[in-house]
Amino acid sequence: MKILGINYLSESSISYMDDGILKFSISEERINRIKNWYGNPLKSISILLDKYKINLEDIDFIATHGIVVDKKKKVDFSQYKKKIKLIKSSYLSPTKKNYLIKQLNFRKKKEIYAINRAHKLINELKKKYKKKIYIYDHHECHAATAAFFSGWNDTYVLTADGWGDGYSSKLFKFNNNKFYLKRSSSILDSLGYFYGSITKLLGFKPHRHEGKVLGLAAYGNPNKAYDDISKMISFDIKKKNFLSHPENGLYLPLFHNHNLKDLLKRYSKEDIASATQKRLEDVVLDYINSINSKSINISLAGGVFSNVKLNQKIRELKKVKDIFIFPNMGDGGLSVGACCLCQNQFKKLKSRKLNNYYLGFAYSDNEIIQEIKNFNLSYKKSGNLISSVAKELNKGKIVAVFQGKSEFGPRSLGNRSILVSAINSKINISLNKKLGRTEFMPFAPITLDKEAKNMYLNYNKGKYSSRFMTATYNCTKKMKKLSPAAVHVDDTARPQIISKQQNLVIYKILENYFKISKIPNLINTSFNMHEEPIVNSPKDAIKSFLRSRIDYLFIEGFLIKR
Repeated sequence: MKILGINYLSESSISYMDDGILKFSISEERINRIKNWYGNPLKSISILLDKYKINLEDIDFIATHGIVVDKKKKVDFSQYKKKIKLIKSSYLSPTKKNYLIKQLNFRKKKEIYAINRAHKLINELKKKYKKKIYIYDHHECHAATAAFFSGWNDTYVLTADGWGDGYSSKLFKFNNNKFYLKRSSSILDSLGYFYGSITKLLGFKPHRHEGKVLGLAAYGNPNKAYDDISKMISFDIKKKNFLSHPENGLYLPLFHNHNLKDLLKRYSKEDIASATQKRLEDVVLDYINSINSKSINISLAGGVFSNVKLNQKIRELKKVKDIFIFPNMGDGGLSVGACCLCQNQFKKLKSRKLNNYYLGFAYSDNEIIQEIKNFNLSYKKSGNLISSVAKELNKGKIVAVFQGKSEFGPRSLGNRSILVSAINSKINISLNKKLGRTEFMPFAPITLDKEAKNMYLNYNKGKYSSRFMTATYNCTKKMKKLSPAAVHVDDTARPQIISKQQNLVIYKILENYFKISKIPNLINTSFNMHEEPIVNSPKDAIKSFLRSRIDYLFIEGFLIKR
């Protein structure tokens, strides 16, 4: 059974599943080079069919998200009336009341527009491919990615983002390939818009730079602005759910909210970021602790769980036995979830661990050599290049790596990565300049699996997820001494723990580096220039290499020196 999964929202993507095995996934932005592109990923579909010699007739099902386009699944807009009633009965000034009510009505119009847009995009797919489109719930698609690749037959699954099919979060019990909905939160109680509005307030781009808020948070005092930030959103003990408070004058389910500007007059950006991060953690941890079970495995998906520090806090809860976060936790992962739900609808899909996350396109030596010639570059190719790369890394050189199939999602996991020594903490500044980036977070480390327990505290809990850079860990004294450039000011790091089975080439590079330096860590950051998607093709790799000031490009066994 061959299934094509499609996501048309932010980070538009496709996935291809054959008899329950995920064979291919890619985001359209990797091909059209437009960051966070949204719309039908037609280029990705066309290249997939051509490169893998798949006929459209061979595709049994096309699946996507957007259940709200079904007239029988209408969004409940009565929630707006309830929030407006709260605002009207509040102690806010008439001016603030009018502003908040006006913005809520604007939010409603945006939601209706989003539904109509989804309807249009799905109809375009029907007309172009002349096939029935199987449509699934947005949050259940998120949940499917986390549940079916957790490797557990029994797990709670929590999804949380800005908005999807009328909701901002859902809690499911997943048991023997079935989902049982336990709770749901509306768009008006959105954690995604809570965090995103602060991202906008602090001068960053929401839906893209939330990670900068997370990085900035470590430099502030969470207590200074906490009382004000906590007025925005809470955990409702009675209803056991997330609850926003627009009646306090600060929260809106929108990124732009001019009522928040007063916070900048009273608190530093660092303190606002720190209070926001703490509030997010407190609310989510209260939610998970309210699950009526003493000990649980928990699986997570949705854009909120791109917050790696939040994921660490969840992992550290006593009641959490183990944790899994789907690596492409944002909307890009919806194409995978649609495949899973479609497969499971017609034939039971077994939950299995995601042992291979390199799901994009690979390129032949001939294709790579042709691109090298097109740019008139010289190269080396020999059997001992891995050893040579390790030696150059030990000298402090920066090496971009392009090999095999591309990773799916926001993290580079060795196939489209930039590697550099983590010894000198000043490398964060110099490397950012070379890549045109402005970051508050340190670069993440990649660590040999056999040394992970010596680098990170309580490493065994969440061990499976550590393959995908989806959570931070507290660092040991040895880690802080050996690799300070990869440790944040709060003594945490977001590692990728690498095994020989996962990525042999990167493992050998790191193993050779370890033999020379006695350090089992390197910095691993994504191979892209600032605000560009991660490189996809040999041409992308060479162009980025030439634009940057990186020392070497190791591209499928060819070594190019600047």
